[in-house]
Amino acid sequence: MKTKKQALFGWLLMIVAVIALLCGLIRLCNYLLMDDSQSYTRLTMHELYERADAGEEIDTLFLGSSHCYRAYDPELYEELTGRTAYNLGSSSQNYDTSYYLLREAARLYDLKTVYLDMYYKFLFMDSEDRDLVQANIISDYMRPSLNKLSFLLTTTEAKNYTNRFFPFRRSWQELGDFAYVRENLAKKQAESYRKYEPVTVEADQYAGRGFVWSDARLDVDAITWWDNFGKVADDMQLDTTYPVSYIERIVNFCWEKGIRLVFVTAPSLDQYLEAVGPYDPAHDFVQQLAEQYGVEYLDFNLAKKEVLNLTADDYIDVDHLNGIGAEQLTRLLTEADDTNDDADGKSIDEYFNPCYDDRYE
Repeated sequence: MKTKKQALFGWLLMIVAVIALLCGLIRLCNYLLMDDSQSYTRLTMHELYERADAGEEIDTLFLGSSHCYRAYDPELYEELTGRTAYNLGSSSQNYDTSYYLLREAARLYDLKTVYLDMYYKFLFMDSEDRDLVQANIISDYMRPSLNKLSFLLTTTEAKNYTNRFFPFRRSWQELGDFAYVRENLAKKQAESYRKYEPVTVEADQYAGRGFVWSDARLDVDAITWWDNFGKVADDMQLDTTYPVSYIERIVNFCWEKGIRLVFVTAPSLDQYLEAVGPYDPAHDFVQQLAEQYGVEYLDFNLAKKEVLNLTADDYIDVDHLNGIGAEQLTRLLTEADDTNDDADGKSIDEYFNPCYDDRYE
């Protein structure tokens, strides 16, 4: 009997050793082949965990795509409201990724309010057309947990498991490029990388708490391809079953946890909305979802000119705000959303038009 126990222990020890060796090899390959030296997401996820490790709290969370992490400044939000905030937006973030990020943040913090950015392009998207990079850049930096495992398994088709579970596989072709590997190692051995210092890419800078500030300004006169932008009417012909299913999961999760959920839409340049419009059907679709789920919806594309008069100087492109634009939007968000608490006696109608076309009447 003793011999059998010893044999079993030896087998278990060998299995553990093999798993540890495999994990070590994966980490080594990731380190050698993945160039994330200019990744905003790496900094965002690291800071999310670091703040939790330090015992800090986050009351308010912003979720969404790059429209989100460029639009809502959590530091300014906290300064104006006294509520701690964090922007957990990421590039091309779909609602499935938003759901698992929400679960991850709620595991770490006692969330009170969540703002979910409802950019219509991600609503009208077939599940097969989703860009898996948006999920990869999150899962790469999530700490091991059942939530991460569920994220990896449920948002990935079996054919993509290799790229999701083994991130270095996406850069496998670089293995024989010794110049690339040397350069990548030099970047990762730099003190700024090891200490997770803010990344600056051209006019953009990671400003902390997940927010990216930009000094860039849009040159509208340089745009000659207005007719090439996809139309709202065409987008609305696509199946919304998949994204809406995850929006419903977000709604239910917030309800179960006692978290206040608010739908928001960061503004786009007027000339862009006119080119792809009419925009109102997209707004109405989200408004109907909000009413169905009993959620408030603040669409800043419908904000009255006297409270939010953005120009091309406030954008870096047709639908991403720069730092100055984000400051204006964050200030309006804190003021308009406080009408729910009757903070200043103002009605929400003083901030928003009933439809987009009314802005010009």
